[in-house]
Amino acid sequence: MENFIWVWPLLSLPVMAAFFGIYAATRSQGVSLWRSAAKCGATFTAVMTAVVGAVLQDRGVQGWLLVLALALCCAADFAIERSFIAGVVGFALAHAAFIAYILLAARPVWASLPLGAALFAAACILFARELRALGGKGAALLVYPAVLAAMTALAAALPFTAGPRYAIFALGAAAFAVSDVFVAKDALSGATDRQRNGALLLYYLAVYAMAFVQL
Repeated sequence: MENFIWVWPLLSLPVMAAFFGIYAATRSQGVSLWRSAAKCGATFTAVMTAVVGAVLQDRGVQGWLLVLALALCCAADFAIERSFIAGVVGFALAHAAFIAYILLAARPVWASLPLGAALFAAACILFARELRALGGKGAALLVYPAVLAAMTALAAALPFTAGPRYAIFALGAAAFAVSDVFVAKDALSGATDRQRNGALLLYYLAVYAMAFVQL
């Protein structure tokens, strides 16, 4: 069983890389069902990683909460290409599930509060001009970075409160937050294909790292 922890990445990461390569190489073809299948297929590799861990390691309710969170990310990947708002809602629900997972792993600590507030403030400052231009819609969109900041701050404490094995989850959560900054920047003010592909690759590595904690 211990060897499987290293065998699974050798099997699953090339699959994730292949899906990413297909999606990135065909970006110029626009939105299509088969391209969405490639995009979601990469995320689904992380979902299956979490499922394998939940079953083989008997992670219980907490483990299946992580599976749910990653599955919501997969659904949001599909939705965001067709409706930015629907995608944001999907990812917000995923982060809510991540938060529930984190709270089952360990009790929250007060140190997460200033960190979460700092992350949220940083997002507001970074996108201040774009949010002002959006008016009332901009204020509504602030809900997402608030949830994301809370998830990232809570995850950062896990290696200290729930054990060292959660370090990879915390790193994944941080990478998720960084990738979302680039996605938001693209949605609000545009980005190059290289930047989009870089953000997407970081996102895939993030969700895989968060799933790998199950193993």
